[in-house]
Amino acid sequence: MYENLPKFFMSFWQQERSKSRALPFVIILVTAVLLMIFKLVQPEPPVKAKEEKSWKVQTHRLISGAKSPQLELYGSVESPYTATITSIIDADVIALEANEGQNVKSGQSLILLDDTDAGLSLEDKKSSVAELEALIVSEKNRYKNDLAALKLEKSLVTLAEKKLAREQKTSKSNLTSKASLDAQKEALNKQKLALNSRQLNITDHPARLAQLEARLSRSRALAQQAEIDLARATVTAPFDGIILKTMVSPGERVRPGEALLEMYATDRVELRAQLPQKFISIVKDSITQQYPFQATVKTDNGIHVVTLDRISGSIADGGHGVDALFKIDSDTADSLTIGDTLEMTLELPAIEDVFSVPVSSIYGTDRIYRVENERLVTVKVEKLGSQYRDGRQFVLVRNGDLNPGDEIITTQLPLAVNGLKVEVRNLSTSNTEISQQISGQRR
Repeated sequence: MYENLPKFFMSFWQQERSKSRALPFVIILVTAVLLMIFKLVQPEPPVKAKEEKSWKVQTHRLISGAKSPQLELYGSVESPYTATITSIIDADVIALEANEGQNVKSGQSLILLDDTDAGLSLEDKKSSVAELEALIVSEKNRYKNDLAALKLEKSLVTLAEKKLAREQKTSKSNLTSKASLDAQKEALNKQKLALNSRQLNITDHPARLAQLEARLSRSRALAQQAEIDLARATVTAPFDGIILKTMVSPGERVRPGEALLEMYATDRVELRAQLPQKFISIVKDSITQQYPFQATVKTDNGIHVVTLDRISGSIADGGHGVDALFKIDSDTADSLTIGDTLEMTLELPAIEDVFSVPVSSIYGTDRIYRVENERLVTVKVEKLGSQYRDGRQFVLVRNGDLNPGDEIITTQLPLAVNGLKVEVRNLSTSNTEISQQISGQRR
């Protein structure tokens, strides 16, 4: 076929060369023929077999052993020994000897009040005591006099009775007048009335003495109270602590019960944190078994260890848990401020037969992927808590199919499925390379 092409073109050229339109047509025809020849003689390219894509991942090796779940809590610094110091007397403020934020010692002077009124009140109470002591002495002397006079009164009554008897005898003989007899009767009656009055005074002596002694006891108590009030004109610290706030200034008049300042004890500082409701029973049971709960607290001065002291007996506000109260030693308390909120990690009792995996290993809510023969195998797990190490979060999981030494992927693949082919690159593959791989897939 191709051998006759030159003859065809020569014949065609001799017939059409004299025509003006022959040249363009010939060029087009030659081009088409050449394209067909090249197409027919072009070799077919080799077909490359399609390879399955392998995803680069990093893994975490499971380690056996008991592990302690940890709770991340936020504790508020407070003190149950927070006192509001009030005025006991009605007085003017003379001076403030301690300012807000100042550390004070037990018994240290904090505020000076004018003690003039308290001093006058004390003198008045002492005068009442002295007066009643004198009245008691007088009553005792009167009692002694009444006892002595009682004998005389009795003898006078006896004497008057004898005179009346004589008058009655002479009156029968008409030797005396009736008026004289009546006078003797009147004298006897007067002596009897005087004797009865003296006897009554002696009988009432214990009651009068008890009444005076009771008034004396009351006056002495009032005098002691006045002495205390006078001493309290100098307001002192009830314990070692820090001044939270002062409410008065020199020159102000304060009344009894009016607040002067607030302070808290530095050796009674606590951390209050709310325990999630699902962990309350675990903590209570462990406390019953005397398990020593400890928590680490992050402060500006480093990490400190605190101990769980007790838990609240009622549900906290909001109904999401109960408050747990942690002891803080005095050295740590000095670096804290009341009202601060601090991050803390509480250690719970250890759990057997669990594995700790990075939080990035968890897919969904309960899936992880184990690498077997460069393939992913889906494993459903039960989550039993968290751990925090070196700023990273780990999850404690349990499944009977997991064994120590299993490789669990920690790379979050967007298309992770059971059977997906992967390539473990823990040592040589950088995080940047894996991130680029995942980003390319998402695009």
